[in-house]
Amino acid sequence: MTALSRFYLLWCLAIVLILSVACGGGGAQSTAKPTDSPPTHTPFPTFAFVEPTKAPVFEQTGDESGGSEASADDAAEGAITLDPKKVERGLGRYEALACGSCHGVAGEGTDKAGGIQDFAMSEDDFITFVRTGGELGTEHQYSTDRLSNSGSRNLYQYLVSLAQTS
Repeated sequence: MTALSRFYLLWCLAIVLILSVACGGGGAQSTAKPTDSPPTHTPFPTFAFVEPTKAPVFEQTGDESGGSEASADDAAEGAITLDPKKVERGLGRYEALACGSCHGVAGEGTDKAGGIQDFAMSEDDFITFVRTGGELGTEHQYSTDRLSNSGSRNLYQYLVSLAQTS
């Protein structure tokens, strides 16, 4: 055998050996198991659907000169104790949100929207209403960056004060 043919033979054997080791076919088998890292948990945001509240119902009192004694008693039972500071702050919210541009300066109503002097909602229903907009849509929807929870309670106190003074 010539020196050149031996060189080619050794060269081919070296390549076969390298390929068999690279493909896992040669050498000692490893007994260690590969370490798999646990799968990562990627949270997906989920949102709960909140059913919009219905538009507030304002009861119209047909008689403005004064009601019967029974209706006065009912109003006294349903009366909410007002905090003057909250009423004043609620007036500030009423003005800042420009509620008066549609509902009137004192809630008497304009040609754009009805009056809110006969306001009759619970505080929880009112806060839900201003968060969802109810059936009126987004023009009455205020997120907490425009109307905080305490601002909502203050605005509620102001609207109740309008109803009690009318």
